[in-house]
Formats: sequence, structure tokens, C-alpha cells
Amino acid sequence: SDVAGALVGLARTENATQLVLGASLRSRVSELVRGSVINEVIRQSGQIDVHVVSREDDGPAGPWLPRLPALRRRSSPLPRRRRQVAWVLALAGAPLQCAAMVPFRPHLQLSSVLLLFLLQAVAAAAVGGAGPALAAATVGFLLANWYFTPPLHTWTIDQPQSLLALLVYLVVAGVVSWFVATVARRSAEVARARAEAETLARVAGASADEDPLGPLAGQLLVAFAQQAVAVLRLGEPGAPGLPDRGWTVEASAGDPVPLTPEEASEVLSLGDDTVLALVGPRLPAEDRHLLSAFTAQLGAALTRRRLQEGAAQAARLARADELRAALLAAVSHDLRTPLASIKACVSSLLQDDVDWPPEAVTEFLATIDEETDRLTALVSNLLDMSRLQAGALSLHRRPVGVEEIVPAALSSLGDRARGDVVEVGVAETLPRVEADPALLERVLANLIDNALAWSPPGTPVRVEAGGVPGAVHVRVVDRGPGIPAAERDRVFLPFQRLGDRSSGAGVGLGLAVARGFTVAMGGELIVEDTPGGGTTMVVVLPTSPGPEESPDAHLLIA
Repeated sequence: SDVAGALVGLARTENATQLVLGASLRSRVSELVRGSVINEVIRQSGQIDVHVVSREDDGPAGPWLPRLPALRRRSSPLPRRRRQVAWVLALAGAPLQCAAMVPFRPHLQLSSVLLLFLLQAVAAAAVGGAGPALAAATVGFLLANWYFTPPLHTWTIDQPQSLLALLVYLVVAGVVSWFVATVARRSAEVARARAEAETLARVAGASADEDPLGPLAGQLLVAFAQQAVAVLRLGEPGAPGLPDRGWTVEASAGDPVPLTPEEASEVLSLGDDTVLALVGPRLPAEDRHLLSAFTAQLGAALTRRRLQEGAAQAARLARADELRAALLAAVSHDLRTPLASIKACVSSLLQDDVDWPPEAVTEFLATIDEETDRLTALVSNLLDMSRLQAGALSLHRRPVGVEEIVPAALSSLGDRARGDVVEVGVAETLPRVEADPALLERVLANLIDNALAWSPPGTPVRVEAGGVPGAVHVRVVDRGPGIPAAERDRVFLPFQRLGDRSSGAGVGLGLAVARGFTVAMGGELIVEDTPGGGTTMVVVLPTSPGPEESPDAHLLIA
């Protein structure tokens, strides 16, 4: 409906610097009445250069460019059905109104008749705009002249006052029609501006999401009444002998989703082998500047997603490098020490020139056994940590009793967890927990081993448990130096030890493995202060649903 505005808007959307227009073929009278598109473009162009190409009007422009008619009706912003009703009201309403007034002609003055016809024209203008209003005014003028202006049933007017009244009626009807049409056009423009503002606000809101591609595609689908929308990305080139790279869908909305640009009705480039594919009605020129806002936000969202993927990949590589560096440091120190002890004891026992007494042989064998257990624990923690890092941990959760797992954990620690150094206070009446028995045993074994390593000599470690609604708390209490509040998160990182000094307990993986296993089972590992000094590790595990809560029980009741 606004050719000049559409041209300038499209030029600004495409960052054009020049507009080339053909000279108008309309007459000067038509340009004076209807206005000039070229003049309006020049007024709105701003910094854009406008070039007008003229030619002689010597007939048709050729088969490649047929000559356009001199006068073309500008499309109205009003709905088509509303305009049709207005035309019916203008062409049929005025004669019906006249037929109703003719019997009362002796009692009606010309001014009253013209006011009634003016009411008819205003109604037509309010419903259908300027065209029907002018038609209603013209029909009313002719009917008033023929039926109500002396001499009757002729087109002549013998009184100047009657002629003046009819002319004033035409002018007023035309002015009212023009005002109503302008108001309708301005109302449509205001409604469109409001819709665009709301759409841009929704775009800004969707752009604030962590991954805005999907929400933006959905907003674009609704805003432009499309059938489907998809952001397509061209894959990386394949190796020789492999299939060619294809398109992948980064985000989509609607159905059916186009999987290639060929399936779309319109395709717009987003840069870097990425396009926006639209399936639906083709967008008019006045929607292009709003579409450019969507494409800009989609491009920014794609860049943001790639940066996030790169940052996540860099973080994974950094963690892997840190783990490898820490593992190398651990292998070079903590793992080499027990190997050296075992090698020394075995080499001593294999010497033929030395007759070792039985006490020495027993001591050598005990050292080999102790260092082998230490190596086994270290290698097990390393393997468990690698499973956690790789996400390859398999769970077999089932209802288990804590009073069954604690003795097994103590047994796995051997003589280090004998009865005089570890006190157990776990009641057999506790609710059963939902956990993997093997992983829970490793969690408690690592926590008890860590507590034994930091407890002063002669001070026992206590293991106790208690039930709360929906969970069971297992506490491993020691009387060691404690852990400052600022260090409590760091102690659960791989290869971290409090104060960066070794207690002879390993490479700093026990607590990391314990937390990883606990979280994998749906629990939580918390660090608390022991009253009087020390650290209390609290394992929070969800309780297993009882028979009255099981799905089978509900099924039986039903």
C-alpha cells in the first residue's frame, strides 16, 4: 500500500547506497491527484542516492517490459469484505433511503435531505473508506437534485441557494471521506508499528535465553505466519571417498521442517554456511526490515552457540590436561614409592648370599603385602576417576541396608580399620536406601580411609547413621585438624590434598571418587565440622520406597 516506503525500507535493509527508478508513465494530472512515487522516494531516501531513468513515451516498451496502465488503484488497508459491504451500502443504500424519503417530500426541506444523504456518505466512509464514500456522495447528490430540488425530475436548478447547498454537501462529503480514509490508513500503520514493537520485544526476550535459536525460530514462525522455519547449517567437507557434506538442522519450528534449502519457499543467508529456510507465503517488502532483525539475532545466536561449544571444548581439554598432569605427578611420586618398597623387599629376599632371619622375612612379606594393598587402592581410585570423567559409570541401584554396607567397607580396608580404631553405631532398624551396593561400599571405604589418615594416633574414627524423612544420613566422624570452610569444595577435586602435603594416604582421589559416586546414586556428600574439632563427612542417600509406595502396590489396590 506504500510503494515509496517499501522501496526505501528494502534499500535500507539491504544497506543499499543507490536506488534506480524508471520515470513515471502517468500524466501530470494523475501525478497531481495521486502523488508521485519518485518524489516520495526522494523525500524519504536520506543518504541513499536516487537515479531516475527517463525515456520517450513512444508506445509499448517491448515484449520484455509491457507498459503499465497510467492509473492504478492503490490497495486499501481495509479488509476486502468490509470494502464490499461499503460499496453495497453506497450504491444500494442511497436509492433505498431516497425511496423512503420521497413520500415525505412535502414535509422535508432540502437541507434535511442533504443531511440524511451526508449521514449515508459518512457511514459508507466509516465502513469502506474514501471510494465508497465518494460514490455515496455522488449518488446522493444526483438523487437530491432529481427528487428534491425544484424543478423536480430535471437536472436543472433554478435557485442559487439549492445549488450552493448541493455543492457544500459534495465538499463536506469529500472532506469527511478523505479524513476517514486517512484515519483508517493511520490506524493500520499504528497497529503494524505496535505489532512490530511487540515482536521486537519478544525477540529481545528470546535472545536472553541460554540457547535462543529455538525460541527465535518459534517467534519468527508466529510473527510472519509461516508454515515452517528452519536454521540449516552445511556440514564440514568429508574426506576423500566419503559422502559429500549435507545440511543439518540447527533449530526449527513448524511442520514440515525443510531439511535442505531446495525444500523452502524462501532462503536467507546467515553467514558461515548457515541459512534461514522459510516455508510459507512469500513476505512482502514492508516486512523485510523486521525480518532483518530476526536474521541478525539468529546470526548472533549461532555465533554465541559456537563460542559456547568452543568454550566447553576448551574447558574439557583443560580438565583433561590438568588430569593428565596431575596423574603424571602422582605416578612420578606416590605410585613410585610403593613400587620401590616392593622392589627392595623382593630383591632382598632373592639374594643368595644373605641368610635372612625369619623375623626379617616376615617383615619383608608384610611390607610387600601392605604396599600391594596401597597400590591396589591407588589404581582402583584412578580407574574409578577415569570412569567418572568419561561418564562411563554404570549403576545398579536397588534397596540396600546401610548396616550391611558398613561392615563390608571396613573389611575392604583390612587391619587399618580394626575395631579399636573405628567405632560403628549403625542401627539395624534404619530404612533401606536406594543405592548401588558396590559404589556405596567404595564411598564409605574412601571416607573411612581418609578419616583414619588424618586422625591423631589413639583417636578412633566413628561411623554412625540416622534416618530423616525421605533420606538416611551416614556420618564418618574424625578428630583431625578439620577443613576450613573456604577449602571444602577444593578437597573434592582430583589430586587435591589439604595444605598440599601428603599424609601417606594416596594421590588425593579418594574424596573426589566418593563425591562422584554419591552424586551418581542420587545422593549428596556434605562436609561439616565435628564438635570439639575435626571433620564429619555426611553421606545423604534417598530412602527406598516402601511396599505401600511401590507402583505394584498401587496397581494391586486399583
